[in-house]
Amino acid sequence: MENPGNRADKLIGRILGEAEADAKAARDKAAESCRAVMADCDKKIAERAEIGAASRDTAVKGVLDGARTRAELDGRKETLSVRRRILDEAFAAAAQELNALAGSRREAILLRLLTTEAAEGDVVLPAKQDRPVIEKLLSQVPVKLTLADEDAPFEGGFLLRGGSYEKDCSLNALMAELRLKEETNAARILFT
Repeated sequence: MENPGNRADKLIGRILGEAEADAKAARDKAAESCRAVMADCDKKIAERAEIGAASRDTAVKGVLDGARTRAELDGRKETLSVRRRILDEAFAAAAQELNALAGSRREAILLRLLTTEAAEGDVVLPAKQDRPVIEKLLSQVPVKLTLADEDAPFEGGFLLRGGSYEKDCSLNALMAELRLKEETNAARILFT
């Protein structure tokens, strides 16, 4: 016969063995679940890192593209500003040279202005320095003009007064009109 203590030991041993087997199975299952959760977390972290990297790269590209665009625009504005300054200086120098003309060249310009701009009965107000020349040229103009006693308030040329108008025929006005017509051509010559 078998000893009841032995039976109890066997039963306890079997219960403990089953409990240990169940515990090992539970640990293995928990470890497997942990590995699956960790793998899922690692996958999600990698996906989010990829999304973050792409988002960061897009943001960096956007900032760089914006900076490049602003730099290009600033460069173009500066170039235009320099070109504008060069054109201003060129036309100012031309106006200065035109106002400094003397002799027959100046007379030819003033005669042409009188002939093309004056109408019958206009009053001519010459610039102080051009009064003697214009006084001489009036006889060569095909229309009757009157020389005013007062001088025009500019350096060269004259002012025409008619019944209801006043025409600025100064050399500076002539240069301003020329600039409007020729600025594009001057820019093309200077900058291409």
